[in-house]
Amino acid sequence: MPKIWTRVVVCCSIFCVLPGLTFSQEPAQFESLVASAQQAQARGDFDSAGEFYREAVAVRPDNAELRANLGLMYYQTGKDEQAIAAFRQALGLKPSLFVPNLFLGLDCVKLKRFDEAILHLKRAALSNPKDVQTQLGLGQAYKGIGMTRLAIASYQRMVQLAPENADGWFHLGVSYLEQVESDARVLLAQHEDSTYLQALMAQTFSEQGAWLQAGDAYKKLLTLPAFPPDTHASYGWVLLHRHKLPEAEREVNAELVSNPGSLMARLGLARLHVEQGTVAESAKEIGEIWKADAGFLRTNAALFNGGLADSKHSELQSTLEQGRVTGEIPEEVVSLFQSSATTEDLTAFSQNTSTVPDHQAPSIKIPTRSRGAELHARGRYRECSDLLMSLLQMLPAKDLQLLASCAYSTGNFRNAFDAGAKLAVSAATEAEGLYWETRSAQRLATQDLARASHIDSTSPKLHVLLGDVYRQQKNFPDAEQEYRKALAVQPGDTGALFGLSLALLADDQIDEAFRLAQAAMAKNPDDPELNAVMGEILCARNDFSGAEPYLKKSLNTKPELVPHVHALLGKVYAQTDRTQEAITEFKLALDADKDGRIHYQIARLYLKVGDRDSAKQAFDESDRIRKQGLTRAAVAMQQGEDDSDSQ
Repeated sequence: MPKIWTRVVVCCSIFCVLPGLTFSQEPAQFESLVASAQQAQARGDFDSAGEFYREAVAVRPDNAELRANLGLMYYQTGKDEQAIAAFRQALGLKPSLFVPNLFLGLDCVKLKRFDEAILHLKRAALSNPKDVQTQLGLGQAYKGIGMTRLAIASYQRMVQLAPENADGWFHLGVSYLEQVESDARVLLAQHEDSTYLQALMAQTFSEQGAWLQAGDAYKKLLTLPAFPPDTHASYGWVLLHRHKLPEAEREVNAELVSNPGSLMARLGLARLHVEQGTVAESAKEIGEIWKADAGFLRTNAALFNGGLADSKHSELQSTLEQGRVTGEIPEEVVSLFQSSATTEDLTAFSQNTSTVPDHQAPSIKIPTRSRGAELHARGRYRECSDLLMSLLQMLPAKDLQLLASCAYSTGNFRNAFDAGAKLAVSAATEAEGLYWETRSAQRLATQDLARASHIDSTSPKLHVLLGDVYRQQKNFPDAEQEYRKALAVQPGDTGALFGLSLALLADDQIDEAFRLAQAAMAKNPDDPELNAVMGEILCARNDFSGAEPYLKKSLNTKPELVPHVHALLGKVYAQTDRTQEAITEFKLALDADKDGRIHYQIARLYLKVGDRDSAKQAFDESDRIRKQGLTRAAVAMQQGEDDSDSQ
């Protein structure tokens, strides 16, 4: 990014001087100053260039472009306050000038003067709507004042202008993660009893493979008066993963009774056919789903493949291949169900097709709810989404709800996000809007970070960040792959070693995690993060005495990891009969309790020492946190958490 900015500075500064100057009419001294400034600037000597421009300004104080150039030299040498003064003087002479508005805005972002930055960057955007740096600066400024949706809009414009700019996709992906956290806080604070919070909780558990918790959440959701479409079908998928086939079939059929066109239910039937040995029926169903909405199948192929036995997967693959030979099954469908397909591959399918309709939208000038509802009922989600999206700004709530559902189902998560954002503006539909916005933002974050990582494959930072996202989603194979990519580029990257160790540990590859951490610590014995992960691995191996020195050594790690280290030390002390010391450590970790487990553990220790009142308070708090369900641990990207759920 700094290289891009330098190039823009040089180009803009040359551009700014020329319009305001006619050298033949100026004194020789002035011409010499400007020429010297430009020569110094061309060779990268911005301090000298600034001095020449400062002297030239003294000769021509009424030249706005010249003052803008002076400001650019100050900006380039880190003299922010002097740059701001020069840019303001230039704008006092010509308020609409692009360059001083842009760089004054960027300077204000650096100095965290976000409101002023937005004012100038919006003016710059009006002057030059296609400038990438303006949109990047606006995104950073909006983020600085907590207006994440507007930051997302700016980053979206940035990647539209420069689709190969990895920084844009990186910022966009991170902003979606931040929007997820923001929405979760609002849902928990203001919509604790909402159907949509319960639905989001159930889906989050399901996506993380926490099938017992997901099942309980879906059962509770289905007792409520109303719930989102495909709830029965989604519960059916949870039961499928728990190998409860009759119950899964019951839920899938219940969905089809109320929602006959549900492709999620039909995909569930296809999976049931495979589990029950009628693979030809499964292949036929998959082909029909593709014809109805290819985007849906691309989006949900990973769901179908997850947990399917290798033998059954091979049988399905063979049947689909036969269908490809006869022309009944498209080649892309066969690829989607290959056992070697990774999340990255499936994401690429979605990215390459997410903005291209699979069917020509009907030629209807005024989209109506009846037409959209008809398409939704037939499982033609892409057509429904395209139809309603064309009049997004004037859609009533009912149509926005339909748009969000159709767009999400077909994998057009950006349209679903936009529909959710509009629903969230109204108090009456805020919970539902946050529900769709959160679900879409989670998918968009993964897609956009994957795209950034693909564009800049030599960036360890991007691979580590994407690995962190996959690990938080409990997608440990893909997380491991990203961390290893980072290590291939930079073998000693501590963040990658740390993340890979945790991914292996969470995936029950404890011995491999131990070997990796041991090798890393041989080179970095004092690294606090590596000490923390080694302590955690030794705890997982029940070597609590061995873990203790590593954990004590890691207490000076990142502030966000320190509570986790205290929790691990509490576990060590509890397991080595030092109850009071364990209570002290757990107390230091309570504020970071994500799911109630730390409160539960300290409650048991209080009972052990006979403090029943404190035990009751801790048990009650554990229960309260657990019942919230959708905790920040379920939606946020955090390193170093103990996210293992009982399955």
